[in-house]
Amino acid sequence: MILIAVLLFAGIGCSEDDEVGFTSLLGSWTYTTPDNKIVVTFDITGGSTELLAIQNQTIVVDGIEGVAVAFTEEILETTIGRLRINANDATLTYPFSIDFNNLSANNDFTEINVETATYTWPWPTINNLENIQIVRK
Repeated sequence: MILIAVLLFAGIGCSEDDEVGFTSLLGSWTYTTPDNKIVVTFDITGGSTELLAIQNQTIVVDGIEGVAVAFTEEILETTIGRLRINANDATLTYPFSIDFNNLSANNDFTEINVETATYTWPWPTINNLENIQIVRK
């Protein structure tokens, strides 16, 4: 009888509801513009003793992948003041880019909420976005 009680208690203690979620911005992220013309992906790396950084950024413009460069301002534990991902590739001809402003993580770190953003498509048209979310890959 004691063995049954121990097994029952152990089974309850291992339920799926006890899974540990995300606890920081560290990880892989992606965003696609509403018209599907620009897709960006990037990793946020770092740790408790390191500053957070953007790495492994990619940009796809109208289905064509190009080399991307990332620029950040005020990157902190749960917020980023500005993130720009810019095409830096002769294949894409123009320096297409997307600029995110006032980024902040949601409570469970599954989305990054962005106050405003602009992106260039078609060249040189600049499009505005508001209240968007960047999601984990």
